[in-house]
This record gives sequence, C-alpha cells and structure tokens, in this order.
Amino acid sequence: MKHFQHWRIGLLVQQTPLQDHPRLHEQGVTLVELLAATIITGLVTSVIGFGVVTASQANKKTESIAARRHDLSRAFDFISNEIRMANRINHTNNVVASNSSTLANVVTDAGLDLADLGAYGTLVLYLEIPINSSIPQVCPADGPNAGSSPPQPANYDRVVYDVRASGQDWLPPNSIFRYGRIPELDGSINPCSDPISSDTLVDAIATANDESPPCLAPGVLVGAMGFQACVKGTQVDLLMRSNISDVEIHRLSSTATSRLGNMQTVPVLTGTRPSGTDTVDLSWTWSGQTALTTYGVQQVVVTNESQVYSGSNSSTSVALSGNSGEQHCYSVIATTGALTSPESNTVCLTK
Repeated sequence: MKHFQHWRIGLLVQQTPLQDHPRLHEQGVTLVELLAATIITGLVTSVIGFGVVTASQANKKTESIAARRHDLSRAFDFISNEIRMANRINHTNNVVASNSSTLANVVTDAGLDLADLGAYGTLVLYLEIPINSSIPQVCPADGPNAGSSPPQPANYDRVVYDVRASGQDWLPPNSIFRYGRIPELDGSINPCSDPISSDTLVDAIATANDESPPCLAPGVLVGAMGFQACVKGTQVDLLMRSNISDVEIHRLSSTATSRLGNMQTVPVLTGTRPSGTDTVDLSWTWSGQTALTTYGVQQVVVTNESQVYSGSNSSTSVALSGNSGEQHCYSVIATTGALTSPESNTVCLTK
C-alpha cells in the first residue's frame, strides 16, 4: 500500500509540469514566429520607406519643373520688354541683318568688337536701347567709373543676345546669353555702368526648334538652337523652346513691337469686292516717306499665309482663290530702306 501511494505521489509530481506547459506555450512565442514577425515588419517598413522616398522625389521633380518654367517665362518677358524699349533692332544706319551670319556685321558696324561678346554662339538679336536718365559729364564718386567720363555710347545701350552651349553649373544643352549694361531694379540704365559680356539669362534651352515661326518677307528669321526671332522692322516674333525635363518640352512664343513702331505711322488698308466677281480690290494710304518705299500685301486664307503683292504702287487686285465660304484676310506693310512700318489694319472678305 505504501508502495502504491509512493507511485501516486510520483505520478502527481510528473503531471504538474505537464499541465503547466501548455499555459507557458500560449503566453510566449517561438523562434520561428519571432523571425516571421521580424521579416513582415521589415517588409512593411521597406514599402512605406520606398513610398515616402518616391513621393519626395516626385515632389522635388515637380518643384524643379515649375522653377524652370518660371525662369523661362521671366527670361522671355525680359527680352520682350527690351525689344519694346529699343529704337533699333538688328540694324544700324549702314547695315541690316538678313540672317544670323550677317547680324555679326551689324554688331561690328555698331562699334563693338565680336570678342567683347565672349565665346558667342548663334547671334539672335541686336538692340539699341535709349538711356533716358540724366547723363553726367563725370561719373559720381559712389558708383562705377567714378571720376571718369561715362563709357561710350552714353546715350544708349547696345544689347546683344546669342544662344550657345551651356557652361559649367548651367543646365544643358544650351543657354541664352546677353551682352550689355545691367538694368537697375526700376528698369533704368546707369550710363556710368560697364556692359557685361556672356551674362547667362536662362539655361536648359533645347538643341533645336521643332518648328520655326512663320516669317514671310520682309521679315528676317534669325537664331537657332531653341531660340529664334522673326524680325519685321520694329516688330519681333519670338520663339523659345526649353528642355523642361527629360520628357517635357516647353514652348513660348509672342510678338513684341518696339517704341519706334509706336511713333511710326501705320498704313491704312481698304478693300472692296466688285459685284459678281471673285476679286478683291485693295488700296492703302501711307503718310510716311513715299520715296523709295515698297509695300507688301499679306494674305491669310484659313491658316495659310502668303505674300500676294510687293511693289511701289498703293493699290492692287487679288483673286479670291480657294473654296467657297473661306475667309480671306489682307494686311499691308510699308518698307523704307532698313525701316519697316507696323502692320496695317486687316481687311477680311468671304469667297
């Protein structure tokens, strides 16, 4: 009996830890479970981290593109404003540019050495901008060229724009560079200041334009490498193309007319269509100089532009070509020597 009791006691002693073991198992974790949890946590953390990094990079890219657009628009407005202030565009008293190559002759005839421009690329614009501030005989002591006469010419600034490969620290492939005095904050020009060469106006200019601005005679197309201008006397059609990003091309185009154009007289055009005909009789008046003046009549049908007359007469007749119901619009420009008038009013008729 005692032997039996000892057995029972031994059995109870052995059963006690077996009964407690499942409880311990429920409260703890195994090594496999711990590793699995660690791996899952790592994956979730990696996914979240990747998403945060991707979102941050996308945000920075968006900000960079917006900054480039802003810089390009500011540069475009700056050039347009200087064109509006200019008295001469791509010509001097003796030389008129017929393309980018002959624009170099204009620059040298203006009294500049091409070496003054630095390592210039394709010339696009030459501007003469009047200096309206008071011109001292001796520059003030607290400014540039103190005690000396103002650099010549003192009554106007010679500004040259060219486009060339971007230099170090500037975004490729090309940049627009400017030669000339730097305007003050209020837009005025200090006659005592020296011109600055190879001043980078804006970078990230494309290698080429995918399309050129329409530039019919007497307009002269100059420029290349993402920066072109169609110069029609005192009127300039600008086209700028920028590599905003690897996949996005940003284009800007507008027309600016110099103040000289505002002082010039404008031709006045009239047009009538004789009854029962497909012909328009055009005539114009011009109060400017008539000697050695030629007139060019432009025709626009839908989106097609062409010159239908060039000569010294003050009238012409033009056949209404094309399809019935199409609108034909006409305008005239007067050209005297190197100067071209602003475009006249437009006369439109329907065939």
